[in-house]
Amino acid sequence: MKLSFDIAEIIRQKKAKYCRFVDTKQWKQFEALALPDARFIFYDVNGKVLHDFPSPESLLAPTARLLDGARSSHRVSNSELSLISETQVEAIWAMEDYLVFPAKNGKPATAMRGYGHYHEIWECKEDDWFLKKLELTRQIFHSYALPSEGGQGDMEGSL
Repeated sequence: MKLSFDIAEIIRQKKAKYCRFVDTKQWKQFEALALPDARFIFYDVNGKVLHDFPSPESLLAPTARLLDGARSSHRVSNSELSLISETQVEAIWAMEDYLVFPAKNGKPATAMRGYGHYHEIWECKEDDWFLKKLELTRQIFHSYALPSEGGQGDMEGSL
């Protein structure tokens, strides 16, 4: 079976929305991209599971808390899409994320930058495609304090 351009483009567009909805904190729209039983697994650079969420609903509250007050930019590229069956597509994306967290409780602002890959299964339900499973593996991850002078510490103009 060959993956059609139309199906590939639907999934690419939805992955772009995934990134934008996280960065703009549009949690209801984010949740609508996935099936109710979609699983989200996040690994560290050594392959250890950091988080395993059995549904979008279970993912959203801790993610919203983590990103409250933060600014983020998520990027995906180099899509590898393969048809598994008439109703499932495997997707692998190279990814980069950059997050800036504000100074809080006397602690300086911090940032994190990561690189890795999303490994996903997309499933067709009622003539539309939805995220069924996501695994984020990281090859590189850095976390660091931002300087308090020069605008970076208070996040003005930093992104």
